[in-house]
Amino acid sequence: QLGKHQTTGEDLPFVLRNTIELDQMFRDMLIREPIFSLAEAIVGTNCKFCGQNVLRNKPGLSIDRWHVDGEVHFPLPDSIERYDSRIRMRGMWFTVQMALSDIELIEHGPTQYVPVSHYSGRTPNSQDNPEFEGNNSVSIFCKAGDIYLQDPMCWHRGAPNNSDRTRYILQSQYAAPWAYWRFNLCNRVPVEEEVLQAASDQLLNLLGRPRPNGG
Repeated sequence: QLGKHQTTGEDLPFVLRNTIELDQMFRDMLIREPIFSLAEAIVGTNCKFCGQNVLRNKPGLSIDRWHVDGEVHFPLPDSIERYDSRIRMRGMWFTVQMALSDIELIEHGPTQYVPVSHYSGRTPNSQDNPEFEGNNSVSIFCKAGDIYLQDPMCWHRGAPNNSDRTRYILQSQYAAPWAYWRFNLCNRVPVEEEVLQAASDQLLNLLGRPRPNGG
């Protein structure tokens, strides 16, 4: 996947996807301990794979917009300030981030988070200085081989890489077994090619299937 350089607009190689088909090394990392046991403790025994990427942030290339991954799972109305702190927020999935290069300075483009913002029930409230209940952004400085965990609902971004070196991050994602079954396994129900060829655009979009060649 390509990304645009922040000043030149040049399209540069950025995110390596579908890694598990490329090399045994990537598959081994999914079940490496203590990462795998930690994943089971967080989203449940029999947890399932739901993604793996490598981020390659060359200087001037980053996902520097504050965001949550996907959309807010359970958005709150304006009349409710935040989720009750007595609730333990259950994660449907999460990301293990592994630094593949040293990220020791702000210029290296560390991942940044707004602590406790996964309790906000909202998207980030600012692109300049997001803040939640007095918590401002914090940067994750680390050495190659260090791991840290990412709740997809916690406001985050990759700070701009203003250094002279490339930042590498391996992301492995794990889902609760029930979420995998509902949102992934059920989508693998086979449909005959001639049925897909004759299907309406609306049905194909609903099924998440492309129209076969010649349809």
